[in-house]
Amino acid sequence: MSGAATPDRWGDEHAIDLGAVDATAEEAPEPPSTEDAPKRRFRFPNAAMALAAVLLLVAAGAVAVAKWAPFGNRDAEGVVTGFLEAAQAGDIEGALAFTDQPHATGDFLVDEALDTRWSIVEVGQVASAASAREGRYVSQVYAEIEAFDGTRIGFRYFVGIEDGEVRIENALSGSEAYPAFDHLDVNGVTVPVDEAMGITNIVLLPGIYEFYPELPSTMELETEGVLLTLGNRFIPLGAEYADEWLPIPWPTVSPEGEALIEEALRAHLDRCAIDPDPVDCPFAFPDDASRAVAPAPGAAWEITAYPEVRAQWWGYELLQGFVLVTTVPGEARIPVVVTEDGRARDAVASCPVWADGLYADLDFQGGAAIHRPDGTTLERCSSLVEVD
Repeated sequence: MSGAATPDRWGDEHAIDLGAVDATAEEAPEPPSTEDAPKRRFRFPNAAMALAAVLLLVAAGAVAVAKWAPFGNRDAEGVVTGFLEAAQAGDIEGALAFTDQPHATGDFLVDEALDTRWSIVEVGQVASAASAREGRYVSQVYAEIEAFDGTRIGFRYFVGIEDGEVRIENALSGSEAYPAFDHLDVNGVTVPVDEAMGITNIVLLPGIYEFYPELPSTMELETEGVLLTLGNRFIPLGAEYADEWLPIPWPTVSPEGEALIEEALRAHLDRCAIDPDPVDCPFAFPDDASRAVAPAPGAAWEITAYPEVRAQWWGYELLQGFVLVTTVPGEARIPVVVTEDGRARDAVASCPVWADGLYADLDFQGGAAIHRPDGTTLERCSSLVEVD
């Protein structure tokens, strides 16, 4: 279980003690007769003066509080709490209402993309200050949430207060995503990726997001595919640290996928043995100035050993697949006629078979295809030898 740091509550505390005014009215003396008494100005009794003092103090206190937090009953902590509670309940419109982007839209700002298996751990204001603009204030509110597995993440929200409006100003952050496939699947919501750019921009509410939940069994994800996000912070479930970069998990080949690639590669090479001309086939005779080599009449390539390969996980390329790397070369043989010094003779030629330069494209239907995506000619037999 990972734990987020305790909120750093810094900044001066603001409180106003109105005190208490303790005053009692004095007993008034017997008034003199109207004939003898000189005319005097009207005076408040002491009790009235005390009441007026209290009212003045209350008014002064109200002004001071208003200067620090001029948002009435809608305090910064309450706004952040309301935002998180709405997001946790799956109320997108309600959550956005607490932000400065109440009408925001996005591919994943939809009900289907929300996973509510998380809880609010803490919300606390840690700072508040006037901004450069007259009458505007900004509060910093630390929030922390926890996923169902115990993974936690924290973030500081900036809450702007102005003209009676209280809004979170950094609630929604766009993140660039570089997915491996031609689409991005988050919590079952699928959107296409720009094939030219290989990038898409996504906006997420706080919560849990699983990437490619419908990944076929031929592939696996290199890292944890479920993330917890808050603000512009992301953390894979079970990880220790959050990151500002959206960590899109990268695909690798599963054991089932490896077996499927081997099967597809063998089928591809078998087709090449029948028709070696396509550019993604490795069978051909090298140029040799000292002799000429040609297939014997009616001869065809025979694969005596298939190459052993592996798919490079870092070699996956958008719309192409996994790069294949040969670990053990295979072998193919063919009866040939060798012409050398004007004399022809029959022989059997052997050629090593490499798969380097080929790609294995694993699709989301559980299939595999071997191809040469750029259309260039695969490196062909360059070390043809005669065998008995």
